[in-house]
Amino acid sequence: MTELHFTRQLTTEAQAQASSVDAWEQRYEQLSNGRFAGLSEDLHLDYVQVFHEHANQTVLQAGHGRPGTIAFAVTQVEQPGSWYCGHDIGGRRLIALSPQREFELLAGAGMDLMAVCIDAAPLSELAATLFGPGFELRLPEPVPVREPGFDETEFTRLLGAALTLARENLTQLEQPAARHMLSLSLADAVLHCIGSDAFEAELPASTVARRHIVAMAREYMHAHADEAISVPDLCTATGVSRRALQYAFEDVVHLSPVTYLRVMRLNRVRCELQTRVRDTIGDVAARWGFWHLSRFASDYSRLFGELPSATRMRWLAKSG
Repeated sequence: MTELHFTRQLTTEAQAQASSVDAWEQRYEQLSNGRFAGLSEDLHLDYVQVFHEHANQTVLQAGHGRPGTIAFAVTQVEQPGSWYCGHDIGGRRLIALSPQREFELLAGAGMDLMAVCIDAAPLSELAATLFGPGFELRLPEPVPVREPGFDETEFTRLLGAALTLARENLTQLEQPAARHMLSLSLADAVLHCIGSDAFEAELPASTVARRHIVAMAREYMHAHADEAISVPDLCTATGVSRRALQYAFEDVVHLSPVTYLRVMRLNRVRCELQTRVRDTIGDVAARWGFWHLSRFASDYSRLFGELPSATRMRWLAKSG
């Protein structure tokens, strides 16, 4: 049984963009101010998935790849400050995604990402055919691949060509021979990625420590998001001083702890405005700790580029 389908979506919500990549478990939070405008393209052909994402706002992404697969992606970002699993990324970078471990990506505004995701079983069979039956497929760690271990340009061209074909002439891929050859080319490119031997070294201890502080604080924030959380609460939860907490957040997510907490709650409100349609906007806002409704509306509008009432009306019009 063969699988062939292609979707292309224009998104206006960060979490809608996260959900647009089929079979990936992802959570997105918009961090920069303004209306969200994203593009998502997702191609499936047999045991291969190719997808493309672009967004005009800074987004903090976390999640897991499709189970039982190996994936690589190319990111293109012009503005400084983006990172992948703690590693700084700028310009064009090749990154590995492991289904065994959760990834985190701070995608700066305007980042472009193209990825290929291959089912591990057929990829192992191909590797055994090409390199001998004793070849063991090595699962990559979720880290960037540094130059000159791999030619990101050729890899990008291959993924771009696959998506262009799907976008402009999907019927061509209904031909088994065309689909097989494209799948084989993509699988071979992934094997090349795995064998590049150019994965970045471990993170410096200082970077690991700051990421650990932020991870503990975010875990506490998410677990107590509907409570009145203060900076002293976060210091107690993480076991660090106010200064260390502030420095870690500014270094990792480029926001203060207080600002990140507000942004996180606003993202939660935005999701619930679309799912809890029987609740008033005030009720949803209050559930996430916003008691001053005019200030809430101002903060919401600044982050998302529209009033909460506009989000609710647009969602109701779409679902109705």
